[in-house]
Amino acid sequence: MRNAETPRLKFALYGAHCSLGSALLVELLSRQHEAVALLDDLNSLTARPGLRTKPADLYDPISVSESVAGMDAVLCLFNADRLPSSPASPQGFEQALAALLSGLPRVNVDRLLLVADFPRIEQDPSVQRGLQQLTATPLRWTLIDAEHSEPGLSIEDLARASEDPQHESLRRLAAGIVDELEQPRHLRERIHFRL
Repeated sequence: MRNAETPRLKFALYGAHCSLGSALLVELLSRQHEAVALLDDLNSLTARPGLRTKPADLYDPISVSESVAGMDAVLCLFNADRLPSSPASPQGFEQALAALLSGLPRVNVDRLLLVADFPRIEQDPSVQRGLQQLTATPLRWTLIDAEHSEPGLSIEDLARASEDPQHESLRRLAAGIVDELEQPRHLRERIHFRL
Protein backbone atom coordinates (compact mmCIF):
# COMPACT_ATOMS: atom_id res chain seq x y z
CA MET A 1 0.00 0.00 0.00
CA ARG A 2 1.35 3.42 -0.89
CA ASN A 3 1.29 6.33 1.50
CA ALA A 4 1.26 10.06 0.86
CA GLU A 5 5.07 10.17 0.68
CA THR A 6 5.38 7.49 -2.01
CA PRO A 7 5.62 9.03 -5.47
CA ARG A 8 2.84 7.98 -7.76
CA LEU A 9 3.90 7.50 -11.36
CA LYS A 10 1.86 8.35 -14.44
CA PHE A 11 1.89 6.05 -17.44
CA ALA A 12 0.19 6.48 -20.80
CA LEU A 13 -0.96 3.40 -22.73
CA TYR A 14 -1.65 3.01 -26.43
CA GLY A 15 -3.48 -0.29 -26.93
CA ALA A 16 -5.79 -0.46 -23.93
CA HIS A 17 -8.42 -2.49 -25.80
CA CYS A 18 -6.44 -5.70 -26.23
CA SER A 19 -6.16 -8.34 -23.52
CA LEU A 20 -2.56 -7.38 -22.70
CA GLY A 21 -3.66 -3.73 -22.48
CA SER A 22 -6.34 -4.72 -19.96
CA ALA A 23 -3.79 -6.75 -17.98
CA LEU A 24 -1.40 -3.78 -17.92
CA LEU A 25 -4.14 -1.45 -16.67
CA VAL A 26 -5.02 -3.92 -13.90
CA GLU A 27 -1.34 -4.19 -12.89
CA LEU A 28 -0.71 -0.43 -12.98
CA LEU A 29 -3.82 0.30 -10.92
CA SER A 30 -3.06 -2.48 -8.43
CA ARG A 31 0.31 -0.82 -7.81
CA GLN A 32 -1.51 2.49 -7.36
CA HIS A 33 -0.02 4.22 -10.38
CA GLU A 34 -2.05 6.59 -12.50
CA ALA A 35 -2.90 5.01 -15.83
CA VAL A 36 -3.98 7.05 -18.83
CA ALA A 37 -5.56 5.03 -21.64
CA LEU A 38 -5.09 6.82 -24.96
CA LEU A 39 -8.18 6.16 -27.05
CA ASP A 40 -10.24 7.39 -29.95
CA ASP A 41 -13.50 6.67 -28.04
CA LEU A 42 -13.27 8.00 -24.49
CA ASN A 43 -16.37 6.08 -23.40
CA SER A 44 -15.04 2.68 -24.44
CA LEU A 45 -13.54 1.89 -21.02
CA THR A 46 -15.36 1.73 -17.71
CA ALA A 47 -14.32 4.50 -15.31
CA ARG A 48 -12.41 3.45 -12.19
CA PRO A 49 -10.17 5.18 -9.63
CA GLY A 50 -6.70 5.91 -11.00
CA LEU A 51 -7.71 5.39 -14.64
CA ARG A 52 -8.13 8.31 -17.00
CA THR A 53 -8.78 8.39 -20.70
CA LYS A 54 -7.51 10.93 -23.19
CA PRO A 55 -8.12 11.34 -26.91
CA ALA A 56 -5.17 10.40 -29.08
CA ASP A 57 -3.91 9.63 -32.55
CA LEU A 58 -0.84 7.40 -32.44
CA TYR A 59 0.18 8.39 -35.97
CA ASP A 60 0.20 12.18 -35.47
CA PRO A 61 3.17 13.78 -33.62
CA ILE A 62 1.13 16.74 -32.34
CA SER A 63 -1.57 14.44 -30.95
CA VAL A 64 1.10 12.24 -29.37
CA SER A 65 2.69 15.20 -27.59
CA GLU A 66 -0.68 16.52 -26.39
CA SER A 67 -1.82 13.13 -25.09
CA VAL A 68 1.39 12.15 -23.26
CA ALA A 69 2.26 15.52 -21.69
CA GLY A 70 3.00 15.10 -17.99
CA MET A 71 3.55 11.34 -18.16
CA ASP A 72 6.54 9.51 -16.66
CA ALA A 73 6.55 6.94 -19.48
CA VAL A 74 4.59 5.73 -22.49
CA LEU A 75 3.68 2.13 -23.32
CA CYS A 76 2.71 1.32 -26.88
CA LEU A 77 1.23 -2.08 -27.77
CA PHE A 78 1.66 -2.30 -31.54
CA ASN A 79 -0.16 -5.64 -31.65
CA ALA A 80 -3.31 -4.16 -30.15
CA ASP A 81 -6.60 -3.88 -31.93
CA ARG A 82 -8.15 -0.43 -32.19
CA LEU A 83 -5.05 1.72 -31.80
CA PRO A 84 -6.24 5.33 -31.73
CA SER A 85 -5.91 7.03 -35.09
CA SER A 86 -7.66 9.28 -37.53
CA PRO A 87 -8.86 7.75 -40.79
CA ALA A 88 -6.59 10.06 -42.81
CA SER A 89 -3.35 8.95 -41.10
CA PRO A 90 -1.04 6.35 -42.66
CA GLN A 91 -1.07 3.54 -40.10
CA GLY A 92 2.11 1.50 -40.20
CA PHE A 93 4.81 0.75 -37.63
CA GLU A 94 7.19 3.28 -39.15
CA GLN A 95 4.58 6.08 -39.06
CA ALA A 96 3.62 5.33 -35.45
CA LEU A 97 7.23 5.21 -34.33
CA ALA A 98 8.05 8.45 -36.16
CA ALA A 99 5.12 10.17 -34.39
CA LEU A 100 6.28 8.86 -31.00
CA LEU A 101 9.91 9.87 -31.62
CA SER A 102 8.80 13.36 -32.61
CA GLY A 103 6.02 13.83 -30.04
CA LEU A 104 7.61 12.56 -26.82
CA PRO A 105 10.63 14.92 -26.74
CA ARG A 106 8.35 17.93 -27.31
CA VAL A 107 6.83 17.39 -23.85
CA ASN A 108 9.96 16.04 -22.11
CA VAL A 109 8.82 12.41 -21.89
CA ASP A 110 11.94 10.29 -22.35
CA ARG A 111 10.81 6.75 -21.45
CA LEU A 112 9.15 4.54 -24.10
CA LEU A 113 8.27 0.85 -23.98
CA LEU A 114 7.31 -0.68 -27.31
CA VAL A 115 5.53 -4.03 -27.18
CA ALA A 116 5.08 -6.07 -30.36
CA ASP A 117 5.55 -9.49 -31.89
CA PHE A 118 8.98 -8.40 -33.12
CA PRO A 119 10.11 -11.88 -34.28
CA ARG A 120 7.13 -11.87 -36.66
CA ILE A 121 7.39 -8.28 -37.94
CA GLU A 122 11.10 -7.42 -37.83
CA GLN A 123 11.81 -8.55 -41.41
CA ASP A 124 9.45 -5.90 -42.78
CA PRO A 125 11.59 -3.07 -44.28
CA SER A 126 9.40 -0.37 -42.71
CA VAL A 127 9.88 -1.95 -39.26
CA GLN A 128 13.64 -2.09 -39.84
CA ARG A 129 13.69 1.60 -40.83
CA GLY A 130 11.63 2.50 -37.75
CA LEU A 131 13.96 0.59 -35.43
CA GLN A 132 16.99 2.30 -36.99
CA GLN A 133 15.37 5.67 -36.24
CA LEU A 134 14.72 4.53 -32.67
CA THR A 135 18.35 3.59 -32.01
CA ALA A 136 19.46 7.07 -33.13
CA THR A 137 17.29 8.88 -30.54
CA PRO A 138 18.21 9.89 -26.99
CA LEU A 139 14.96 8.35 -25.66
CA ARG A 140 15.25 5.70 -22.97
CA TRP A 141 13.46 2.92 -24.84
CA THR A 142 12.89 -0.79 -24.34
CA LEU A 143 11.51 -3.22 -26.92
CA ILE A 144 9.43 -6.08 -25.52
CA ASP A 145 8.65 -9.19 -27.54
CA ALA A 146 5.06 -10.30 -27.02
CA GLU A 147 2.84 -12.35 -29.26
CA HIS A 148 -0.52 -10.94 -30.25
CA SER A 149 -2.96 -11.67 -27.42
CA GLU A 150 -6.49 -12.72 -28.17
CA PRO A 151 -8.94 -9.83 -27.84
CA GLY A 152 -11.86 -9.95 -25.52
CA LEU A 153 -10.45 -9.97 -21.99
CA SER A 154 -11.49 -6.82 -20.18
CA ILE A 155 -10.16 -5.14 -17.07
CA GLU A 156 -13.01 -6.77 -15.15
CA ASP A 157 -12.06 -10.25 -16.43
CA LEU A 158 -8.42 -9.86 -15.44
CA ALA A 159 -9.07 -8.16 -12.08
CA ARG A 160 -10.97 -11.22 -10.83
CA ALA A 161 -9.05 -14.15 -9.42
CA SER A 162 -8.92 -16.90 -12.02
CA GLU A 163 -6.94 -20.07 -12.58
CA ASP A 164 -7.28 -19.73 -16.37
CA PRO A 165 -3.78 -20.21 -17.87
CA GLN A 166 -4.30 -17.40 -20.40
CA HIS A 167 -5.26 -14.96 -17.64
CA GLU A 168 -2.28 -16.03 -15.55
CA SER A 169 0.25 -15.65 -18.39
CA LEU A 170 -1.12 -12.19 -19.26
CA ARG A 171 -0.88 -11.16 -15.60
CA ARG A 172 2.75 -12.35 -15.40
CA LEU A 173 3.67 -10.54 -18.62
CA ALA A 174 1.98 -7.34 -17.40
CA ALA A 175 3.80 -7.59 -14.05
CA GLY A 176 7.14 -7.95 -15.84
CA ILE A 177 6.44 -4.95 -18.06
CA VAL A 178 5.42 -2.79 -15.09
CA ASP A 179 8.54 -3.94 -13.21
CA GLU A 180 10.60 -2.65 -16.16
CA LEU A 181 8.69 0.65 -16.03
CA GLU A 182 9.31 1.10 -12.31
CA GLN A 183 12.94 -0.07 -12.27
CA PRO A 184 14.44 0.17 -15.78
CA ARG A 185 17.03 -2.56 -16.23
CA HIS A 186 16.92 -2.93 -20.01
CA LEU A 187 17.36 0.56 -21.42
CA ARG A 188 17.95 0.61 -25.18
CA GLU A 189 17.54 -3.18 -25.31
CA ARG A 190 15.08 -5.75 -26.59
CA ILE A 191 13.75 -8.25 -24.07
CA HIS A 192 11.56 -11.33 -24.12
CA PHE A 193 9.64 -12.67 -21.12
CA ARG A 194 9.42 -16.45 -20.72
CA LEU A 195 5.97 -17.32 -19.41
